[in-house]
Amino acid sequence: MDYTQDKKNICVIGITGGIASGKTVATTALTQAGYTVIDADEVSRALFACGTDGEQSMMLTFPQAVENGKLNRGALRKIIAKDNEARQRLNALTHPAIVAQVKKLIAAATPPIILSAPLLFESGLSSLCDVTVCVYCPRPIRLQRLTARDNISLEDAASIIDAQIPDAERCTIADYIVRSDREQAEFVEEVKKLIKTIIPNS
Repeated sequence: MDYTQDKKNICVIGITGGIASGKTVATTALTQAGYTVIDADEVSRALFACGTDGEQSMMLTFPQAVENGKLNRGALRKIIAKDNEARQRLNALTHPAIVAQVKKLIAAATPPIILSAPLLFESGLSSLCDVTVCVYCPRPIRLQRLTARDNISLEDAASIIDAQIPDAERCTIADYIVRSDREQAEFVEEVKKLIKTIIPNS
């Protein structure tokens, strides 16, 4: 689609990327640049935080991840990374609630809006976007970042990455792609330049 003629009507720009791809670096920079950013991960954390009805639903759905009456989120992450059926059950539980809350936040915000979501396409949040951007980073670098960031094994990091849709598929679906396998300052400037290209007067 040619967006040049529709730029005045673009209200929501979706940014996605696999875990440890650099998406958070991009959205942090856009927040600092003055853009309104809605982070689906933050929405999810609030909806399913300790003590919420959302967490209770998770514990009922995944009793094997409950320890001492509380949800062990690390254990749950390992379960869904290795069990596709469990991951589908989790998505069926969380995605509708996240989408509903994001809709409310978009309705209350002033455009242009940046919607950040690692599962932008899988969750259906992409349907709320006028344009989508994928932050891409080669798998070996993502593995290095993830093992260092979360202090986990290479095997666990690979399982987490493989639980998401492949980069090739994500990049094919997205309208724009920005590579993050370069100096961070250069990457951030490229992201901000792209947003200004999509919405010139933003």
